[in-house]
Amino acid sequence: MEEKFSYFSAEEIADGSYKIFNNGVERPFAYCYLVVGENYALLIDSIIGLGNVKKFCETLTDKKIVLVNTHAHTDHIGGNFFFDSCYIHPRDMALAASSFGYRKEQLYEMARQNCPEEYRDRIVLDDNFADWDPIKMLPVYDGDEFDLGDRIIEVAEAAGHTEGSIILIDHKTRIAYSGDACNGSTLLEFDHSLPIIDYMKSLVRLKERQGEFDMMYGGHEIYDSTLIDEAIETVARVLAGTDDHVEADGMMGGKVCWAAKKKEAGYGRADGKRFNMSYNPGRVSVPKDRKQVIKL
Repeated sequence: MEEKFSYFSAEEIADGSYKIFNNGVERPFAYCYLVVGENYALLIDSIIGLGNVKKFCETLTDKKIVLVNTHAHTDHIGGNFFFDSCYIHPRDMALAASSFGYRKEQLYEMARQNCPEEYRDRIVLDDNFADWDPIKMLPVYDGDEFDLGDRIIEVAEAAGHTEGSIILIDHKTRIAYSGDACNGSTLLEFDHSLPIIDYMKSLVRLKERQGEFDMMYGGHEIYDSTLIDEAIETVARVLAGTDDHVEADGMMGGKVCWAAKKKEAGYGRADGKRFNMSYNPGRVSVPKDRKQVIKL
């Protein structure tokens, strides 16, 4: 009898800290992280919704599991729907709610289409898929702390990729769980992304916290904290109009620009540096008015 398909693998990255990723996809679309404390465990993001991430985490700890999202993109909240609630920045609540409504049958079909052929017949429509129905969303703000008993994990706002992006700093292990706030392919091209001048303000605030962590474990990539310096340098060039300004097709259609030229083949910058970003050239130097306007 063929062994039952396992949707997840985990790697311990520090004491009581695990990187979790999906099996059976062409590449690791995203990572999430489980930090186990004395009193409870904190799951940071829940990735794409392929497999019951809550049940998997329960194989790593017998502690109560609390869920927090770094931001509201579907490759980071897809597993939320195995939980009753999540913590998320209020600026991303509406974006998270826009993902409600997917049925587990749709997710099952998407999983079969996107997995390698050798896994296709091993993916079945069972309790590893959940309907994306509304769950309770609890607000979390800059400076808030998750007190796990033997460690404090602090919230730091890092708006840019989305308006409500945050990072979470584990002071015990000196790890910042950074979501998509700052990486080698930081997407600032979306309508719900902030203008580049606002993103620079976020990076400057992160620079002030840089001495509190050594590593940035992100949603897709892992870097040391000096990536923030490269990000500030690159964003400064965009604001000055001296970046490489490479035109490309945007993920959601339309034309965007990449701040730095990429390698002709493969991933990464042509100049060997690490940070890169896409952006809308019409949304660079004018800050966004972030007030809410509610109309009926």
